[in-house]
Amino acid sequence: MGQYDYLFYELDKQETNWGDWCHSPQAYFRGDENIEGATMNCGFQVFTKPVYMEREPHFHREEEYLFFMGAKFPDVFSSFDAEIEICVGPSLDKLEKYTITKPTVVRLPSEMWHCPLNFKRMGKPVFFQAVMMHGHGGLAKLRKREDGSEYLEWFGGGKHNCVLHPEKRCTYCGSCFDRNPVADTIEPYWTVVEEHTPEIAQLVHELEIEPTDHGPRCPSPQCYFRGETYMKGAQYHVGFQVIAGEMPMEDPHFHMAKDEYLFFWGADPMDIFNFDVDIELYIGEDRDNMEVHHITKPTVVRIPPNMWHCPILFKNVKTPFVFQAAWLSGTWGTIVRKQDADGKYIYVYQGDNVRMCVYDQKKRCTLCGKCMKDKKRVSIEEAKNQV
Repeated sequence: MGQYDYLFYELDKQETNWGDWCHSPQAYFRGDENIEGATMNCGFQVFTKPVYMEREPHFHREEEYLFFMGAKFPDVFSSFDAEIEICVGPSLDKLEKYTITKPTVVRLPSEMWHCPLNFKRMGKPVFFQAVMMHGHGGLAKLRKREDGSEYLEWFGGGKHNCVLHPEKRCTYCGSCFDRNPVADTIEPYWTVVEEHTPEIAQLVHELEIEPTDHGPRCPSPQCYFRGETYMKGAQYHVGFQVIAGEMPMEDPHFHMAKDEYLFFWGADPMDIFNFDVDIELYIGEDRDNMEVHHITKPTVVRIPPNMWHCPILFKNVKTPFVFQAAWLSGTWGTIVRKQDADGKYIYVYQGDNVRMCVYDQKKRCTLCGKCMKDKKRVSIEEAKNQV
């Protein structure tokens, strides 16, 4: 048992009954339900056939990010072949329809109406991840009383009970999906407009192919959503890196103000539990007294603000896996400790907004890996000795 075990959660296999369009088992990180104090939650879902998933508009109290990607990592781009329709807008009479045909992230600010969501055509399976900036999920839908007055009905948020067994808590197993009270022929109480306004269009971002040069241990291309670098106002920053060989990553550092979440899961989204890896992660409140944790199963790690962590030592990598570093801010940055010329400790900030390319100081660093490949690589043992 370690002092920081409470920050680690091993993902569970969750058999679901949504239908043959939704691959099972799935995995979920249910935020505060799995790690006390967590400030985000998300799922790991693969859809294999067309489905009209969400038929009514709703909104959330917190910001949400929807990721639509090909279900083959690391190349989520060539493995994407689908047509997905989603409606987004500030009010129910101004929903704009967007058609997704490439890997895309949709940002949904607080109280932004969205859906219907229709996976209209599926040439290949789609990896879908809904990320909520809160420890619990929850949504509101418009309802009318018999007298014609309107109200908002709240669903979820850790308080939603099972439709079929009201004495139990909802686990999103999908068993009630085909008993949705909203029929296919429901008369829309919302209006879809043809225009795409700049305010809403900038919330829909096609993910960019990012060729990298890390070598076979970290195959290319990679996929990142770099928060504010890619989308004004974004409060989320994430990368999906596939690790295929032994390597160390990152110097000891900490972040301020916001949580970071480190996800480790099998590189095949159809079987993220195919995970045969030994990972050492160093973590602690004191830079000079960190403890090491071994990760051998698909795992989520919460890194609270000001918590020292790293290096991460990827050891005994027998199966490729995804390293998903999720930072709950639009600009990623770390604070490291170094010694100046006099041997005194100083703290140095480095991040997206200040780090420039080693080879071209006019360009922002994209973590392409070329400079890492060109310089002497640090071994796992050398990285461990630096802790």
